[in-house]
Amino acid sequence: MVFEETILTYLKVTAHSRPFLASCYERIDHPKVDHHAFHNAERFIHGLNLGEEYWNAASHTPLSVKPLLYYYGLNHYLKSCLLTVDPGYPATSKVLAHGLSTRKRKKQHYRFLEDDVRIQPHGLFPYAAHHLFQFNCTKEKVSMDELLRPLESMKPIYHYKNSSQKTEEPWPALLSYFAVLYNLSMLVRYEGEWWGEMEQMRDREDYVFIIHFLNAASEHIPKLIAEWLKDQFLS
Repeated sequence: MVFEETILTYLKVTAHSRPFLASCYERIDHPKVDHHAFHNAERFIHGLNLGEEYWNAASHTPLSVKPLLYYYGLNHYLKSCLLTVDPGYPATSKVLAHGLSTRKRKKQHYRFLEDDVRIQPHGLFPYAAHHLFQFNCTKEKVSMDELLRPLESMKPIYHYKNSSQKTEEPWPALLSYFAVLYNLSMLVRYEGEWWGEMEQMRDREDYVFIIHFLNAASEHIPKLIAEWLKDQFLS
């Protein structure tokens, strides 16, 4: 594990996570610093452990399963991050929904890069966007191409795609990964025939972009989570 990611290991014991959470809560002037640091420490560690377990499992599973494992692994990572800024998370069941939606049944001649997700008013996505990144998307929906194109990890493959379209509103990278993985997980669950044909035939542009994205997600998401937590730790 690279140096930047060692914080994910360091914080996996309560002797480290409790003072870390206490310092986070002191920074936001929470009135019950010690109480919440004590009670949230194990939940925080559990989220990091589950995130890592999903990640490790994904590396040993077929392509058809990877999007689901990466998506739910990122869910757990983000929920641990949320505990550092919101001691009472989750306050209501509304914040536990996905926070995104997409068509469960895709149109004929479906193309992944042209597909989009809609941002919902409640759920994990908008909650994490606001509390972790102070980000508010001004659009109701955003395409896969808009989300993928600005990612540093996707620039090498986009270099070969003859298009100079620019994204109007670049998202924080972790939010882009979340939204794309959400859509891929929906394809795996509800469009098994399309997914199977894409994987077997490998005759669509979608295939290489999805493969490149999943490989990038495997490498970059834990690093981005570690960087975010490291900023919290050092601030």
